[in-house]
Amino acid sequence: MRGLAYFLIVLFPSLIIGMTVYLTRDWPATGLLTIITWTVAWLVSMILVTVLYLLLIHKPNVSRKNESKDVEQTNKEGQQH
Repeated sequence: MRGLAYFLIVLFPSLIIGMTVYLTRDWPATGLLTIITWTVAWLVSMILVTVLYLLLIHKPNVSRKNESKDVEQTNKEGQQH
């Protein structure tokens, strides 16, 4: 699952930036519209990477917290009997 997440972190920005460059290949590289379009594509890609990375960090932490709570409850129940 982690490998898939890391793959998506690389794949999505590459597709967004690659398609943007491909679609603007005939535009002048120093044109204002080209620079703005590439900058927007880069910003969208970086925001997407950040969101995916935060989700990748958040999910294992939630699982660990739930597991530790279950272990604590099991220990408390065992001590009460």
